[in-house]
Amino acid sequence: MPPKNKKKGQDDTPTGLMKAARFGRVKNDLSMGFVGLPNVGKSSLTNLLCGASHAEAANYPFCTIDPNHVRVVVPDKKFEYLANTWGSPSIVPAVMKITDIAGLIKGASEGAGLGNAFLSHIAAVDGIYHLVRAFDNDEVIHVDDSVDPIRDMDTIQSELCLKDLESMDKVVNKEKERVRKEKGMARAADPPLSDVFQSAYAKVMELLQANTPVQTCDNFTMAEVEYIRDWGLITTKPQVFVVNMNQKSYIRKGNKWLPKINKWVKEHGGGQIIPMSVEFEQNLYDLKDDPTAQAAFIDQCTEEAKSYGITQPNLLPKTCLMKIIRMGRQSLCLQSFYTAGPKEVRAWTIQKGTLAPQAAGVIHTDFERGFIKAEVCNFDDFKALHQGQASMSKIKEAGKYRQEGKTYEMQDGDIVVFMHNVTASKKK
Repeated sequence: MPPKNKKKGQDDTPTGLMKAARFGRVKNDLSMGFVGLPNVGKSSLTNLLCGASHAEAANYPFCTIDPNHVRVVVPDKKFEYLANTWGSPSIVPAVMKITDIAGLIKGASEGAGLGNAFLSHIAAVDGIYHLVRAFDNDEVIHVDDSVDPIRDMDTIQSELCLKDLESMDKVVNKEKERVRKEKGMARAADPPLSDVFQSAYAKVMELLQANTPVQTCDNFTMAEVEYIRDWGLITTKPQVFVVNMNQKSYIRKGNKWLPKINKWVKEHGGGQIIPMSVEFEQNLYDLKDDPTAQAAFIDQCTEEAKSYGITQPNLLPKTCLMKIIRMGRQSLCLQSFYTAGPKEVRAWTIQKGTLAPQAAGVIHTDFERGFIKAEVCNFDDFKALHQGQASMSKIKEAGKYRQEGKTYEMQDGDIVVFMHNVTASKKK
C-alpha cells in the first residue's frame, strides 16, 4: 500500500513513538509474545505473570506447541488511587495480552523443530519479550547442551531475519501486481515501482542480509515506514530483552553473562534489558497464601544481598514482574485514560498520540461519531486538590478542570468525561 499524499513541507520523520512501534498496527488491543529457545523459562514466566498456571511448564523442548494466550492486569498506582477514592462496585483495570510461544531452534526458518508454525505465532503478536537463559541447571536441559546466551541470541535473531528474508521474496511481485491493478496494465507488463518503494526495499534487504532487525534502523522516512508496515516483517516488532538468571545471581546483582548480553544488545540496535530470576519469582509466588512466610523470604533474600555489600533500597531483592508488564506495554506505545464515577472506575487503553474523539470511540463508537468535547482532569491535579472527595468539585473550583476539543491529544492518566450527541435519522 503506497503512502498517503503529504502536504508540502510536512515533517517526514517519525515523532512521538518509539522507533519500532511505528511499524505496528494502529490498535488499542495489542499483544506481546515470549520468544526464546526451549527451556529458557517462557512458560514458567507466563504462569507467574498471569498469576495462574495456564501454560504447561514442563522440562521438554516442545512442551508448548500451541501458543498459550493470557491476559495480565497492568500495574497502575493511579488507577488504584481512583478505585479507592470512589469505592465503586465495578472496578475494571487495564489488561495486556501475552502469548507464550514455543521455543525456536536453529533452522526454524526452514521448518526445523516445528519452527515454521512457531514463527507464524510470532508474526501474530505485536511486540516481543526476548527471554534469554543465563543460568546453569543440570536438571533443565538445554537444546544445545550448554548455556551460552550470546549464541542463543544470535540463533533467535538469525532465524527471525531469515524468515523475514523469505517474506521479502514476495514483496516485489505483490507491489507490481498492485501497480498493474491500479494503472489497469496487462498482467504481462512490467510496471514501474516508486522511488519510495525501491528505497524502502533496498534498506530492508541490506539490514536483513546483515542479520540486523529492521526495527533497529532510524534511517526510514515515514513514507517508507508506511510501505514496510504492510510487509508483515517479524523484525519490525519492538523487543524487550528479559534475562533469566538463577536466584543467587539475581540477589547479588551479578552474573558473568550480563556484561556480554548488554554489549550484544548495544551492538545489535539497542533495547531495554530486564535482569530477573524465574526461580526467585516462583519461590516468592509459592508463598502467596502465607504473607508471613513471604515476608520472611524477602527478609532472608535482603540479608543475603546485604552480605554482598548491596544496601541501596532500589537494588534489594523484589519482584520485577510488574516491571516486565510495564515495559512491554511501553514498547507497544500504549497508555491509559480513566473514567471514574460512583458506579464504575475503569482504565481504558489507547495508543500514544490518540486524539480525544478516537479515545471516546474506545468506549463506544457513538461517542466518537457524535463527539462534542472532552472534559479532562489531570490525575496529579485531582490527587492534589480533591481533598478526599469522590468528585471533581474542588478541581473545578481551582480551575484545573478543562474542556478539550477534537484536536486534543490524550495524555497518560487523563480522567475524562466525553460529551457526545448522536441524533437518530428521521423516518421518512
